[in-house]
Order: sequence, then C-alpha cells, then structure tokens
Amino acid sequence: MRKFCPTLLFSFLAFVLNAFSQDTGIVLVEDGASHYQIVTSDEPAEEEYRAATELQLYLEKMSGAHLPVVRYSQKKDGPAIWAGHFGEGRNLEEHQIRIREQDGDLMISGGSPKSTLFAVYTFLEDILGCRFYGPDAEKVPQLSKLEIPKGLNYDYTPPVTTRTVHSRLFYDNPHFADKRKVTYEAFPTYVPDARVHTFHRFVPESLYFKEHPEYYALRDGRRIPTQLCLANPDVLQLVKDTVAALLEQYPEAKVISVSQDDNQQYCQCAACAAIDEREESPSGSMIEFVNEVAAAFPDKTISTLAYQYTRKAPLHLKPAGNVLITLCSIECDRSAPIAQNCREFSRDLIAWGEKTDKIRIWDYTTQFTNFLAPFPNLRTLHPNIQLFVENKAKWI
Repeated sequence: MRKFCPTLLFSFLAFVLNAFSQDTGIVLVEDGASHYQIVTSDEPAEEEYRAATELQLYLEKMSGAHLPVVRYSQKKDGPAIWAGHFGEGRNLEEHQIRIREQDGDLMISGGSPKSTLFAVYTFLEDILGCRFYGPDAEKVPQLSKLEIPKGLNYDYTPPVTTRTVHSRLFYDNPHFADKRKVTYEAFPTYVPDARVHTFHRFVPESLYFKEHPEYYALRDGRRIPTQLCLANPDVLQLVKDTVAALLEQYPEAKVISVSQDDNQQYCQCAACAAIDEREESPSGSMIEFVNEVAAAFPDKTISTLAYQYTRKAPLHLKPAGNVLITLCSIECDRSAPIAQNCREFSRDLIAWGEKTDKIRIWDYTTQFTNFLAPFPNLRTLHPNIQLFVENKAKWI
C-alpha cells in the first residue's frame, strides 16, 4: 500500500497557490476591449504596413476588439503594440525577427519590412495559437482574453533565408505564402532573362555556331552546340558582355545565372579537359570560367549550377566570394533521407560546404518521368533540410 505524504501535498498546494497569486502576463484584450494601439513608423513600407493591418485583423478575429493602427507621430498616450521596421528593428539583421514585451508594450520587429511581416505571423502562430493551413483554411482561436507572458523575449534568425516552393499554391496566393514564410518568387532578385541554363542565351547557336564552331563543345572530334567551350577567351568575353548588358537592363537585380544548359554534352577539348583532369571533375572548368565572370561584377552575385556532371566539387578551386553554387539533387532516391540513400550527393554537398558558404539547394518534389507517380518525401523533407543547413545551404 502506498503511504500518504501530507508534506508533499502541502508543498504542491503552496506552489499552485503561489503561481496563481502572481501576475502571470500582460493582457492585450479582455472581453472585447483593449487599451492598446498598433503603431507603425511614419512612412511604413508596404509590407510593414500590411504587418500592422494583418495583426489588427487577426486580433479582432480572435477577440472582437478593434485596435487602431496609427503612425508614430499620431500615437496617443497609453500602451502600444509596436509593429514595424523601425526603432530597434533597424539594428536587426535582414532576416532576423524579434518579439518582446517591454514595460507593458509589445514590440514586434524585423530586420526588413518582409521580416516584420513574418514576425507578425510568427507571433500569431507561436504565441496566440493561430494556424494557417491553406489560402482558405485557417484556425483562429476565439478568446475572451488575449494575454502575453510578462518578459516575453523571442529572437530568431532563420538559417535558410530564401525558402522557395515551386508551386501554384504559393505563386497564385502570395499572402498565404507570406503566412508560411515561403518565398513565392521562383528566382528572387534574379535577372528575369537569366535564371538558369543560360549558356545558350549568352552565346546563341543561331548567331555564332556557323562562323565560330570553336565557341562550342568538342565531343568525339567535332564541335556541337550543346555547351560552351569554357577555355575559349572569346567565349568568356561574349558572356561578360551579355551579363553586363542584362545587368544594365535590370539594375535592381542582384543575381544572374551563368550556368550550363540542360544536357551532359560538355566540352572535352584539350584545354577544358586539362582543367577538369586537374580538378578531378568537370566542375573545374566551370568554376574557373564563372570566377572570371564574377571578377568583372564584384557587386553582383553570379549563380551557377552544380548539376549532374558538375555536381562534384573541384579538387583545388574555390568559388569566388560572389559566386552562388546551386547544387541539384535530381539523382537522389526519395524513399529515405539523402544522408542514408544518396551518399554520393551527401559527399558532394559536404565538399562544396567546405569551399563556400554560398550554397543554394535545388531539391525536387516530383518524378519527371511520371508526374502521377507517388513521391514519398513526407518523412524525408525534415532530415534532408537539416543536412542542407548543416552544410551551409542558405537558399532552398
């Protein structure tokens, strides 16, 4: 028989009574009323202002209370929810978010207007319990009292700063994408006409192949317009000139792709082959070429592919500081995590991670040879993303 312990019971009751006797939180709304106002900067960016109005909308959905949104110069006396990229938000890193309570006020801020919007959705989800399942499917708790913990201090910087899902679900519903913190642009900040597989755009076969077959790949003793000859200095100059023209056309773009076309017929001339032999991978001639292009545009990012024949990192060469490696996992089996079932890719990822911290992962969510075939990645997405992050991937 178990013995009754009055001392233990008394201690437990004392703990519970003490907990309930203390001030446990800051009440934002109670019984449909609030003394709080939502404050933005005087000249908020579009996404910063939307962060404030989204917060207003969901607080009203949850509690029935309509909190006014006011500019900083219009703020009245009384408690406030500060929602914006201003004040301490200007000291945050671009992708960092911060949610904290200070002297009864709630501060929701991000290192950019977009990050501020993400901070509001994080607050609604993680602190208040909202859930966003789809563009027309969400869970909004109905509460008579909205309360936050006193001393709340949440600070987060995402390890993956560009999170793109190639799906019409997000392309067609950008506000839902924001709620899921997904980047809904397929190639954010890229030159629109130069996103991937760009060699044929830079040195078009129709313009150059007839008179300059030497610009193109040598295979089995003949030139074919499948890829470029990366050891040819004239090709390098043509690519530089085209890149310069595109960057002038799109001055707001930060990234341009200088990358192989979508086939495996790369150049095997003596000069290209010598580099590839030295580097023990065809990525050798690619990185040497792309580094030369990148040197001409130090204030831009030059993206290239580590894809199929260039997936293996070069032995000696390192990508330049403004080169972004887009590493593609197209060959991998999805029935188990990549670290378990695609060890060659894992080794390549680790090798690239030892050479650069500018890695973008191009992962796959479909079977290209049969789009209706099941694609069993539900249990592999999480460990795969962990593997990518551990090896310095910041774009996925």
